[in-house]
Amino acid sequence: MMLKDGQTCYVVMPKHVAGDSRRVTVFSANPVQHSRATVETPFWDGLDLAIGVVRGKVEERCSMSLSDFDHSMDTADGGKVHLIRLSQSGEMERVEMLVTKTEYLHLEAQVISSLKELYKGSSGSFLFDGDKPIGMIVQARSAKEGRFIRIEEIYMNLKRRINRRKGFRFIPDTTSVALKPSAPEKETSFFYTHSTLASIVPKDGPENLQGDGSYIFDLTRSNRIAFRVRGHDAVALSKVKVISTTEGGYAIPREIDVDVSSVPNGSRPRPFLSGEMGPDGIFTLSRSPTVARWVFVTINSSWDRGPVGIASITFN
Repeated sequence: MMLKDGQTCYVVMPKHVAGDSRRVTVFSANPVQHSRATVETPFWDGLDLAIGVVRGKVEERCSMSLSDFDHSMDTADGGKVHLIRLSQSGEMERVEMLVTKTEYLHLEAQVISSLKELYKGSSGSFLFDGDKPIGMIVQARSAKEGRFIRIEEIYMNLKRRINRRKGFRFIPDTTSVALKPSAPEKETSFFYTHSTLASIVPKDGPENLQGDGSYIFDLTRSNRIAFRVRGHDAVALSKVKVISTTEGGYAIPREIDVDVSSVPNGSRPRPFLSGEMGPDGIFTLSRSPTVARWVFVTINSSWDRGPVGIASITFN
């Protein structure tokens, strides 16, 4: 099951389906598309639940929201429900079932038709009462009987994970602390000039955004990072990509604003795009091209507490 919260597409699945893999492939219904997802399993031991951030074409198929999971399962034992599962060919299949047992964390249901079975690969499919999801299958106890995590438990854990600390949100500070730039090593149309916040230690400075290493800083306020075009002429800009640091346990940026200016001294900046970096540490947004001499990337918040780490910022 996929859901969208903010600007991030998530996939929800049993933990055992992902196994020990941090990356899985997610397939959509017809017309079949597939994308990669980075999986996390941050929930309590014994809860067969995982969440992943989806990147790629399948993101466009993210239609449900977290609020669609926000309800109580009031289906009584003996109630008729149905399982929606995806076949290998991309067909959506509806399997009529009967609730046989309800527990605090789980429920059990049985296939009604003698022609249908809970074959291998059903794990992760959702059970519905009408149009409301009421559980996710985590175990096929037999060809006819399945065990499901109740929707209340899924919602509670997903909400806590997705809505963990939002971080800070400030009006971008126009007073920047100038830091000495270095010659960039990564090819790009723009080079780093200055930022609002200095790094925690000199070796982890913002110059690393276009070279080796990472930029590590304490997000005590919004951090505006400035880049200037190489040469004198303005260039077309349509895409900005920010990648967080994957090592060291640093916090991942969350809310990001991008402004541009076509004025030689960088004055009169105008909004270019805004968005949210996913928990997988990737922020990529595109729009119709605009002409720019300066680009200002502002980190307004982070997913967790602690120093924030950014590995690179690139432009196309």
